[in-house]
Amino acid sequence: MDSLLQDKAFACIRVAPRADKPRETGLTIMADRGLGTRAQADLLETAASYVDVAKMGIGAWRLQPAELLRRKITAYHDAGIKVFLAGDATEAAFAQGVSAEFYAAVRELGADAVEVSSAQVTMSLADKSALIKMAAAQGLDVVAEAGQKGQEDWTRSLSYVLKQIETYQAAGAWKVLIQAEGISEDVASFKGDFVLAIVARFGIENLIFQAKDAKAQLWYVSTFGNAVNLDVDDDQVLDLELLRRGIRKRGVFGLLGAL
Repeated sequence: MDSLLQDKAFACIRVAPRADKPRETGLTIMADRGLGTRAQADLLETAASYVDVAKMGIGAWRLQPAELLRRKITAYHDAGIKVFLAGDATEAAFAQGVSAEFYAAVRELGADAVEVSSAQVTMSLADKSALIKMAAAQGLDVVAEAGQKGQEDWTRSLSYVLKQIETYQAAGAWKVLIQAEGISEDVASFKGDFVLAIVARFGIENLIFQAKDAKAQLWYVSTFGNAVNLDVDDDQVLDLELLRRGIRKRGVFGLLGAL
């Protein structure tokens, strides 16, 4: 069902329609970098309707008590938000040979998914495929990352990136996350042609694009529409939703014509 936000304030102002939650496309993945429960509660009060997945990132969850994580995961679930664990600590589990134990602990905490990435450790495609299958066997969804943090070189071989995505999907990944570094971060100019080549092959439904700056978010929504899946920071959720709704563009408010 399309939502026109008739249950929100100022319903007289028209907005672009969006599917209600739970959505299959147009997902907003929000990075939770160790939020406390009060900060989480504030965020959910103001923006829960616009967040589809909470990504507990940077491995901050390794520093926090299990009881706190359970409460946070429950609060996200109560708001209709899926939870997945991402960050360097997931790669540490692989490097230390404890991925199976890690995935079991994720399930015990009640989270829905994990990330398979290689920002800190070297993994072959065979390694990543094995991890995707291992996590799936534990009943977890997998977000598999294509690209490499900390360097731009990974975008020089489109054929290898396409092979990565193909391999992850064949192994059963729920979504593939396209890393921002090398496309929109730490580059002289945005590599739109590179992104278009990926989308031409795989479409947008099963891809998530990391977009942590306003210009990148504008490009993705302007190019692919408001059904594109984007990974943003917690303080960008409302800005992104305004962009998806056709209200906020290029940092200024404009008039919205008849829909």
